Parts: sequence; C-alpha cells; structure tokens
Amino acid sequence: MPETIIEEKKKREDLKAKRDLLFERYVKRPMDTHLALEIKVLDDQLAGDAKPSAAKYRSSFRGRSK
Repeated sequence: MPETIIEEKKKREDLKAKRDLLFERYVKRPMDTHLALEIKVLDDQLAGDAKPSAAKYRSSFRGRSK
C-alpha cells in the first residue's frame, strides 16, 4: 500500500533524527566505526526514500500544458 505524503515525511524525519543523533555520537568518538556504518545505512534509506517522492512530484507536472 503506498504511503501518504504525510507518512513519507514523518518516516523521513524519523530517519533523519536517528541519523543526526548517531552523527553527534560519532563526532565525539570517531573510533566507533560501527556508528559510521549505522549512519551509512540511514543515509542509504533516506536517499532511497527520496527518489520515489521526487518521481511522484515530477510526474504531477507532466500532464499539465503551458
């Protein structure tokens, strides 16, 4: 079932909040490489979620005439 725009935005905000917290911890302790890996996974999820949203946004303008 496709997510609504509000659900997509909430999911993205949650992922970004988790990523930001991990990044703060990583900056304080850069030797904890597992934090960098967790950040990478969250970044990949954020990028993957952004692609379908951008495609939906662009497709909404395709049918319009000038």
